[in-house]
Amino acid sequence: MFVPFGVFITTGLLTYFVETGPWGVRAFLKSAASMVDLGTVVYAMVAVSVERVIRMWFWALDQREKWREKWREKWRREAQAEGRADLLNRMWAAAHAEGNQELAEQVERIAREEGVELGEPVPR
Repeated sequence: MFVPFGVFITTGLLTYFVETGPWGVRAFLKSAASMVDLGTVVYAMVAVSVERVIRMWFWALDQREKWREKWREKWRREAQAEGRADLLNRMWAAAHAEGNQELAEQVERIAREEGVELGEPVPR
């Protein structure tokens, strides 16, 4: 859709920068007619380059979003694990403080299943 306009503008610019003779509409059109092929090639090169740059830009943005999502998920999992460990430690300490051995044993069993060390401070 934009090709005719792009070729026209590119050919006009090439003619303007290359033509050194006296200016007139007829001389300009005659010179431009001889540069249409070159104008088409130059426009195609510019259009392909611009299209590739835009595609690379969107690809890079997509890759950045994937990277961010990966790290968000990792941070979310770490925060959940830290929160579970902290909660189990608090429950275990409270059960021992109240002398509730049954609750302390249940918390210890859950902590073993989760791989949480009880009685140690949770790293922050």
